Amino acid sequence: MRDLPAPLHVGEEDIMRLLKVPDIEHLLYEVRYLNKYIEEEFLFKVGLSFHPGRSDARMLKPTSKKKKLEGVAANTGKVAPVSSPVKIHVPGDVLSHQCVGRRKADDLGEFKWKYDQKTREAKVLEEELSGTNSLIVFRLTLRGLRRRSSSFVRIRGLLEREVAVLEAENKRFQALIAEKEATLTSFESSRVIEDFKKSIAFKIIIQDHVQEARDHIYEVEVKALEQQCLDDGFIRGFLKGIGVEVEGLTHSQASDDFPPGSDGDEIESELHKAFALEANDEVVDIELRLC
Repeated sequence: MRDLPAPLHVGEEDIMRLLKVPDIEHLLYEVRYLNKYIEEEFLFKVGLSFHPGRSDARMLKPTSKKKKLEGVAANTGKVAPVSSPVKIHVPGDVLSHQCVGRRKADDLGEFKWKYDQKTREAKVLEEELSGTNSLIVFRLTLRGLRRRSSSFVRIRGLLEREVAVLEAENKRFQALIAEKEATLTSFESSRVIEDFKKSIAFKIIIQDHVQEARDHIYEVEVKALEQQCLDDGFIRGFLKGIGVEVEGLTHSQASDDFPPGSDGDEIESELHKAFALEANDEVVDIELRLC
C-alpha cells in the first residue's frame, strides 16, 4: 500500500468553490466532476477498473483533479459542456497486489451479505405490503358493506313507516266504508219501509174510493134503475115493444117477443131474480135499448 499513489480527496477549498458557483448549470457541472473523482478514489482503494484487462493502463496523476477544477473555475462565464464520465484505468500491479485482492474479496462478501439482507428485507416488505393491501381491501369492503347495511336499514325504516301509514289509512277507509254501508242500509231499509207504508196507505185510499164509488153507484144509480124497472109504466113498456138486453144473451134472443099469454107479473119476477144476483157477487150488465 506504500507504493500506491496518494488518493484524491475533496477538500475545504472544493466545497467553497461549489458554494461560489453563480448558476445551477455550473453547480451541476462541478458536482458531476467531483462525483467522477470520488469514483476514482474508490477505484484506487479497492483496485477495481472498468477495463481491467487493458495493457495500456496508466497511473492517474494526483494533480489532475486540481487542474480540472481550476479550469472549471476559470471558465465560469461559459456554459459547461455535458460529457459522459471518463473511463478510469488502474495499473495491473495494483490489481495484483495481495492486500488489494483480500480487500476486494472482503468487500465482495460484504456486498453479497448486504445484497442478501436487502433481498430478505424486500421479500418481507413485499409480504407486509401484500398483507397491508389485503387488509386495506378488506377494510374498504367492510366499510362499503357497513354503508350499504346502514342505507338498507334506513330504507327499511322508511318502508316500515310508509307501510304503517298505509295500514292506518286503510283502517280509516274501511271504517268509513262500513259506516257508509250501515248508513245506506238503514236508509234503504227505512226508505223501503216508508215506501211500502205509503203504497199500503195509497192502496187503502184507492180501495176506499172504489168502495165509495161502488156504494154510490149501487145506492143511487142501481137503486134508481131498480125502482124504474119495477115501475108499472116500465113493465107496460115491455109489453109495448121495449126490450131488455141482458149480458150472456144474443141480440136475437134478447129481442124475441115474449110468448103469448105473458103478463107483467112474470116480467117483474124475472127482474127481481136479476137484481137478486148481486147478493152472490155476480154482476149483470143491463142495457136498455130502444127496439
